[in-house]
Amino acid sequence: MKESATATEQKTKKQFKFKKRDLIFLMVGLLVAFVARFSLVDAHTVHHHANFALYVNGTRDTFDNFTFYEEVSSCNGTEFDNPKTRTHMHKPANDIVHVHDAASTWGHLFANLGYTLGNNVLVTDAGIFQDKDSGETLRFILNGEEVQSVANRVINSEDRLLIDYGSTSQNEIMNRFETVAETAHDYNLQPDPSSCSGGGKETIKDRFIRTLGLESGPTTESHGH
Repeated sequence: MKESATATEQKTKKQFKFKKRDLIFLMVGLLVAFVARFSLVDAHTVHHHANFALYVNGTRDTFDNFTFYEEVSSCNGTEFDNPKTRTHMHKPANDIVHVHDAASTWGHLFANLGYTLGNNVLVTDAGIFQDKDSGETLRFILNGEEVQSVANRVINSEDRLLIDYGSTSQNEIMNRFETVAETAHDYNLQPDPSSCSGGGKETIKDRFIRTLGLESGPTTESHGH
């Protein structure tokens, strides 16, 4: 009877040893997986900026109607159900574009503003403007170089775009391009804790939370940009 009890104790100890070893292996495996995910997990959502200006017959569009601007609540939602979430402007800046989707184009932006931007036609609140034999044309200066079209071009970080309609000379249009702001870089550097914004450098804590999948859904942009 004593031998049987001893054998049972040894069997129990052996089983406990195996369970303890299995638990250690499991913990090591989970740690390795966590470290790998922590190292490889993608950076959080897109948020970069670009500058632009629109001139029609020598007059700059100041976008002074509130309808051109999105409230900070436009950043709500993770599925980008609202097209205006992808690219928009925020008050009070009328020359800075916020991009929350890497595939956003200048055409998307103008559609969100209620305008139409084509290769040879522009539709604004002031009317329809299209190329004419009289010399009035729609032209685009992107990052200092004239291009034929921008509607389908992706809005890249720190782009500078001049859209000009009229009988503008080459010298005038290049001088006009210099009026396009260069503030996108500064906006890119501004920290912002909101999920949809992604401005500022991600902290170790933020990355840890995202690795565990514990981040909350997008909130509003706290800096109002």
